[in-house]
Amino acid sequence: MKQTLSFLLVLVFLISCKSNQEKKEQQEPNGQRPSSAELISQLDSNNDGKLSESEVNGPIANDFKNIDSNNDGFLTLDELKKAEKNQEGRPPRQSNENKYLSNQIDTSVKVMPVNTDYFISENIIDGIQQQMIKLNGVETLCYVIKTNSQATEHKMGPWCPTHIEDGMEKAGIWFKDDKVYDVSGHFIAKLDEFYSDDKWQLYREDGTIRVTDTEEGCLAAAKPEVEEAYHNYCVECLPEYFKDQVTTFILPVKPVYLKTTQSFGRGGIGVAFNGVKYDPPAPTHAILAAHTIAPLDDHGGHVNPHGGYHYHAVTGSTKEIAQTNAHAPIIGYAIDGFGIYGLLDKNGNKPTNLDECGGHFDDERGYHYHAGEPGGNQIIKCLHGLPGYTEVQE
Repeated sequence: MKQTLSFLLVLVFLISCKSNQEKKEQQEPNGQRPSSAELISQLDSNNDGKLSESEVNGPIANDFKNIDSNNDGFLTLDELKKAEKNQEGRPPRQSNENKYLSNQIDTSVKVMPVNTDYFISENIIDGIQQQMIKLNGVETLCYVIKTNSQATEHKMGPWCPTHIEDGMEKAGIWFKDDKVYDVSGHFIAKLDEFYSDDKWQLYREDGTIRVTDTEEGCLAAAKPEVEEAYHNYCVECLPEYFKDQVTTFILPVKPVYLKTTQSFGRGGIGVAFNGVKYDPPAPTHAILAAHTIAPLDDHGGHVNPHGGYHYHAVTGSTKEIAQTNAHAPIIGYAIDGFGIYGLLDKNGNKPTNLDECGGHFDDERGYHYHAGEPGGNQIIKCLHGLPGYTEVQE
């Protein structure tokens, strides 16, 4: 019973530790709580597929030993699922209403307002609006930006090859250990060696590759809990399946720097100038456990049913605004309104003195972020500003 109640608190904490508006974006379709696989995806900072005590805090840390059934010092997916199963059927608990951040505001930091002229206006639905919105207890003038999250300055896709003889031009990219790999047919054929697991077998005897080539297949496979019929598939969802989805971005007109960092919700973490959503790290451990792979296209994006086309990596394919000096170009805005800039400056140099979120200061731009390595599965690592939020109308 103690384990059951404590695990409920864990789930409540993960949902309620963000602002009241973020609860909208953190809800699963049909109001479901985050799955065990998604908890690992969100908290597993070293990407080893399990949670150590140093990677958790709050109620989950307090109840760590109860959930860690084999006492090895780690929480595995199976252990979290077992604890989750123990609390099934109980009514949902009321979570805390707000996380007030007004006492965390640091007005001494230079900030630059969002420049809406940078956005591709043809990709914005009904223009960019302004509205006063309470963000974590702070009345904030915000931009309301609605898009279909569809790229226009580059082609979306391809993602999966269809035969093991296909070259890299027929598909997208994948990542592991901060490196980027071309998903050619040969790459698919050698996944058993790549992951040292002989259960990988995405291709048939005739060399054709199992690809989710229908919307039904996409819905079954493009989620953390992959349906068993679609294990050992290359997951490819097409943008046209969800072209009418509307994504709404709420971000401060002028960002507000906070003394403390804020972890991501389960919605978008920012927006590119083409109106496409930047997302948190992809839940790779969940899909890899089902021996499926969901490649990104060469532009760092792919499609899922509850967010449409979105980016997990920055590869230089989208609109950029060059700076007057050698500084890297700005490529979009984080959901807190701070600019996201490219990784490399005009001389090919990486930024220095980045904080835990991937941001730093300079005299011209104030506080801002730099996108991470394309193979790192995280564009930025956290937020240092008062966070806005995203909503998706499916």
